[in-house]
Formats: sequence, C-alpha cells, structure tokens
Amino acid sequence: MVKQKKAETTPIEKEAQPASAPQTVPVAEKESSGLKKSTIITGILLLGAAAVWGIVGYQAMRSENGQTLFGKYFHSSDDVVVATIDGENVYLSQIKEIADRIPQYAELPFDMIYPHLLDKYITNQVVLKSAQEAEIQNDPAVREAIKETRNAILSNAYLEKKMNELATPEKLKDLYLEEIKQIERQDEIHARHILVRTEKEARDILMQLKAGADFKMLANTKSLDAEGGNGGDLGYFQKNMMIPEFGEAVFALKKGQLSQPIKTPFGWHVVLVEDRRLAPPPAFEDVQDQLRQLFVERNIQSVLKQEEAKHNVQKLVPTLRQPDPTAELNDSAPAPLTVKEAEQQAADEALAPAEGEDVEEVVEEVEDTTDATADTEATTADESTEKTADDTKAK
Repeated sequence: MVKQKKAETTPIEKEAQPASAPQTVPVAEKESSGLKKSTIITGILLLGAAAVWGIVGYQAMRSENGQTLFGKYFHSSDDVVVATIDGENVYLSQIKEIADRIPQYAELPFDMIYPHLLDKYITNQVVLKSAQEAEIQNDPAVREAIKETRNAILSNAYLEKKMNELATPEKLKDLYLEEIKQIERQDEIHARHILVRTEKEARDILMQLKAGADFKMLANTKSLDAEGGNGGDLGYFQKNMMIPEFGEAVFALKKGQLSQPIKTPFGWHVVLVEDRRLAPPPAFEDVQDQLRQLFVERNIQSVLKQEEAKHNVQKLVPTLRQPDPTAELNDSAPAPLTVKEAEQQAADEALAPAEGEDVEEVVEEVEDTTDATADTEATTADESTEKTADDTKAK
C-alpha cells in the first residue's frame, strides 16, 4: 500500500459524500431572555424533540431490499410491536424511522443500532410523559422557550423553501461552470505496480518485463499488494496522494515508461506509467450538494433584505453610540509637566491657604516674606558695593 491521505481540496473539488441531514438556512440570532434559560429546561426540550422523531411521520417503512433481521417486516402491511409504554404500543417502524433520520446511522446495519435506538426512544418517551403530567409545559419560561423554538423552525423552513426555489438546476449549473474555472488542475498519473519483498525480486521482474512479459499477468502472480489481483492497477492519482519516495520516483517517468525498483517502507516496487494528464474537474452530479450550499451562502443576505423590504422595516435607532474607553483614559491621565511648570505648581501650592486658614493672614505672611526678602537683597547689595569700593582704594 503506497497511498497516503488526500490533500485538502476546495468544497467543489470534494467527491460526493454520503447523504446527510438537510442543511437549514441560518437565521440571524437575536438577544432575548430565551438565551438564559436553565439547562434543565433545555434538556427537557431536547428530550421532547428526540421523542418527536418517532411520532412525526409515524408510518411503517417499506423496504424492497431489506436484508437485515427485521427486513421481512417491511415487506408486508403488518408492523411489529417492540415495546409498550403505559399500554401504548411502540412499533418497529417508529424505531426504523428514527434510524433513517440520523445521518450517522445511515451506513450501519439496523440490527446493530436497534437496541440502542429502542432504549433511547423509550427513555425520551417516559421523560416526556412525566414532563406533561407535571404540566411543565405551563411554566412561563418553558412556554417562552417553546415559542422561540417554534418561531426558529418556521423561519428556517420558510427560508429553506425560498432558497430551494431560487437554486434552480440552471443556476447551479452556472455556478458550477464558474467555480471549475478557478480550480487549479493538478498533474496526475495512471499507473500499475508490482510489489515484492526484496530488490533482487524487483530486478528479476524488471528483466522479465523488458523481455516482453505481460505486466498484468506478473502483477497478478507476483505482487504482494492488494491491487496485485487487479493487474497492479493503482488508477489515477496525484503526487501528493502517495508517500514521498514513491510519488517522486513515479512522477519523474513518462507515459509508457517502466521504473527502476523503488524502495518504500512496504517493500520494492516496479511501476508502469500508463497515462499522464491534468486532473479533470469533478462531475456536476457529484458536487450538487456543495454547490447548493455555496449558492445559499452567497444569496441568503439578499433574500433577507427582500424580506425586510416586504414588511416595511424602519430602524428608528439604527445604532447606539458606545463610550470610547481610550477617551476616558486620556482624560484621567494628563500629559506630564515640564520642569518649569512643576516648579511653578510647587510655588503656587506653597502659597495656597491650608484648609480652614484665613486668606488675609496668608496674604500678610506673603507680604512680610516679600519685604524680608527685599531687605535681605538690599543689604547684600550694599555690602557688595562697599567691598568693591575698598578694593578699588587698595589698588
């Protein structure tokens, strides 16, 4: 085995996947008290919804190809009672209906999942009955939650119907042609290989092939790989789908060329390249589901705007101004003072009266201090003048 996992691809490049649950169109969430409901209420609603799986669409399933243990029951008009709850019958068709609605169970044998589904159905039903007997449905919070859930289901169902009407085959085909133009087509090879344990065996096979032996016959008789029984056919593959040592060696070959023995963790390979080409885009039929989802994503907003226009929506307060946190920070953190400003501020604070102090007294103290400073400066000036005169006479 030489293949490794495929590289990531764009949605349209992916091969068609098994059927899954229908996609619902997202509806913009709104803030409401319903978002704060207790987890107990949510659990009850979920259990009730699970019980609805079996109730809604209750009809016996009719399988034309039923091969399971219960398959025979779907070939007749008779249904089988598999349990009772308070005397009410639980039918096999109800359990089968649940299995058919859950994508994860689609590929599993019904015999295998039946016991689990039956237990879950019974659990959901008995809890639902108990909730109804307790009249939990009359609780205001539960009524509000049910209302919101109902509204969401109706809104999604309506939008899904609208989008299905818009996503016509013609529009999906146009989208397909638009998308495949953007796909970067990769080089791919169609090859056959023969896998053996030793290099000597690989070289012996290579000699036989060069002598005219049939590659498919040798692959069927000599190869250890699962593809050996199919003439060693690996089909078409891209380089990044193989382990590096195999991919590098094979993609260095030309169409119709035989490889030298290639060593990998699986053994030794001899490879014949039968064809090289650019990988074709996926078929439209294989990517219709992806195209439909892509169409919804691109068009849902325009549909929502059309719905608003239909109902004359007027936004009286379209936006609310939010406080600017940076402005508050700027107001509370003034720019630092310069040295001169700091000295002036200190002087002003020194002259400011203390709490409860008479302003007139402070003024008198300031005047006295000013007079004293002036007298001191005058005395200093006189002394300096006398000293200068004495120095002049001495000279």
